[in-house]
Amino acid sequence: MTKIIIIMDITKQLTRLSTQLSDLIEDMEYNLEYIDNAELYNEINNNIKSRLENALTHLEIAIDDINDGMYENPPMDEEDSEWD
Repeated sequence: MTKIIIIMDITKQLTRLSTQLSDLIEDMEYNLEYIDNAELYNEINNNIKSRLENALTHLEIAIDDINDGMYENPPMDEEDSEWD
């Protein structure tokens, strides 16, 4: 029972982090609209924004994996057989 609560808490924290990261990306996109220097715009867009979006994607994948039970301990069999 405690393990379920811990997983739910981790999922809740990661979901909150995902929301904050989404907000940050949205704010960055808004601010990018006001950058007149093409070189600076490209630098921020290609090296910062794209990496934040990549981080968000991987965070959402991790949340989905946790919700799907990917990181749960394997069930223990009476015969201790291997778990697939």
